Amino acid sequence: MPDWAIALGARFLQPSAFSVNAGPTRAAEPDGRIFLSAFTLTVPLTDTTIYLDYLKKRFLHHGGSIREGINFNRLDEVGHEFDLIVNCSGIGAKELVPDVTLEPHRGQVAIVSKLALPYAVVCDDPPLMYAIPRSNDCLFGGTNELSDNREVDAVVTKRIVAECSRVLNIDAPPVIAERVGLRPFRRSGICLRSDRLCDGRPVLHNYGHGGSGFTLSWGCAAEVLALAKQP
Repeated sequence: MPDWAIALGARFLQPSAFSVNAGPTRAAEPDGRIFLSAFTLTVPLTDTTIYLDYLKKRFLHHGGSIREGINFNRLDEVGHEFDLIVNCSGIGAKELVPDVTLEPHRGQVAIVSKLALPYAVVCDDPPLMYAIPRSNDCLFGGTNELSDNREVDAVVTKRIVAECSRVLNIDAPPVIAERVGLRPFRRSGICLRSDRLCDGRPVLHNYGHGGSGFTLSWGCAAEVLALAKQP
């Protein structure tokens, strides 16, 4: 059990509790893995289909505006009506900054019908597996590979659904949608620092969070605000 989990009150589970049905996890395939240990802890669970809309409405309510269809090749192309720039360009920072340490970590997931799953299940050991219940559906994952391919792989979807169903000890649910995204992983860690353009305008970089964007968002935003307040 990792130290950070212990600090949050995590506790080990008995083997009989490893599946949703409180029975032994079944191995549907000959090479299906058997879990030997697991732990549980209570943490916030974000339904991104609701949370992102909430953030957008909050931003607009406080006077922000969102402009689409605008492309920059360099940060100094940002209009001079903006005297402070916060660079949250994700994987785009590889070319925009540029930052050669950024890597596209491809993630593919399957969105399945809503399940009576009272908690999220995650296994970081290969092959990566997670099942995250949401208000209207359930998210099955996933992959984490060094690739910038954004095309859905039907074979991967089938494997994801089979593995998640096996771990949850359920019949494979119908797939509603498939998604592919690129996690902005930075080999040297998150980039959260202040900088200046050639014209003297301050730039606050905040990117390279990999697959932990939501988890780290509030803490990173607080640090960005602190940097913005510095003279």
